[in-house]
Amino acid sequence: MSRRGSKVFDSYQSCLDWLFTRRRFVMKPGLERVEFLLQTVGNPHKRFRIVQVAGTNGKGSTSTMIASILVEHELRTGLFTSPHVIDFTERFVVNNSRATPDRIVSVIERLKPAADKIEATFFEIATAAATVLFAEENVDIAVVEVGMGGAMDATSALDSALSVITSVAVDHTHVLGASVTEIAGKKAGIIRTGGVVVSGATGDALGVIRDAAATRGARFISVAEETEIDRVSVISTGSIFDLAYDATVYNGLSISLLGRHQVANAACAAVVAHELSREGMLDLSEMSLRRGLGESGCVGRMQILDRRPTVVADVAHNPDAANVLVAAVREVFEYDSVVVVLGVMADKDLEGIVSAISDVADFVILTRPSSVRAADPAELAKIAQNHRLEHEIVESPGAAVARALSLAHEADLVLITGSHYTVGDVMISLGIGDSL
Repeated sequence: MSRRGSKVFDSYQSCLDWLFTRRRFVMKPGLERVEFLLQTVGNPHKRFRIVQVAGTNGKGSTSTMIASILVEHELRTGLFTSPHVIDFTERFVVNNSRATPDRIVSVIERLKPAADKIEATFFEIATAAATVLFAEENVDIAVVEVGMGGAMDATSALDSALSVITSVAVDHTHVLGASVTEIAGKKAGIIRTGGVVVSGATGDALGVIRDAAATRGARFISVAEETEIDRVSVISTGSIFDLAYDATVYNGLSISLLGRHQVANAACAAVVAHELSREGMLDLSEMSLRRGLGESGCVGRMQILDRRPTVVADVAHNPDAANVLVAAVREVFEYDSVVVVLGVMADKDLEGIVSAISDVADFVILTRPSSVRAADPAELAKIAQNHRLEHEIVESPGAAVARALSLAHEADLVLITGSHYTVGDVMISLGIGDSL
């Protein structure tokens, strides 16, 4: 097993270059490879508790809020999320601090021999690396975001103390199925026999998840049915709301994440804190819960990058998320016109995303994010034409946002969306990455 004294990689970039080549293996069914990786480094995941978070939309924000609440309760807390927006280090956080590039290189060097032997995938290696980092940092609990799906996701090799399933919508249909009920069934695969599951799902998805919990003898909590959210005030600096759950009422909770949809995610995070307390994993404090929600932030979630004109970045990458984003933009901001910079992955519902964006956009600049999976802007242009949406193509995201800024007036809004890659490319082009 390689140690830092015998370097495998000569730089952080060379480590990432090797790791990203593992994406050619994409997804492989089964947990045996990630379990093998974990065994080669002494099963570090058994040294801390785990909250596993699945869902189509909102899981990144919800995971971040849960972790923030735990940190405020003075629990040493790990947070593993995906994908990253700007830099790979975003995926590995301990007590609100990202792992350093050198630390990540050190961990991945130890995993590389086993990873090469079994042709482990990118996400399997990243998952194992997170557990090593968290164990070495002596975390008490880690919040782990599922990559895709449920039972066969690499994170499901980690035995979670509590399962969370946020909203469920149609996405990744080539892997998860074409309907909300099919996808909900896959997401429900994270539920542990005899465990606890908190879900923010609604509609048909809620019934599927509830049934899966019953089949496995798990205690099920529906955030939509078992909480009351009142007096919601949504403004351009966040939201304030009242929340009632489990005979407890919180008046005037505040969050800095923008949009009404984040209120629902915050309610889910608060319920998770209650259930962790019920399970004896934290001593619940109202002040700590309030601070945790209020101080939580998440890169690329309706993030304001600039003012005059207002520049907002959001990683919405499916029609459901795009519709939520459009509703939030209308509620949160005041503007004369909206110029959208849109870059999407080819395997997404392009028609659904463009249709949603057309409801708010006055002009769209179509671009190609830096991924081999990126959709051809010309394909997006055909859809935009069908929606009679005024548009142009600018291939580079950096040049696209520069063009958007040249078109926008001070009272306008520039919205960058469609993919984590698009948002990341634009933020890097604007020099924002180094300040995060």
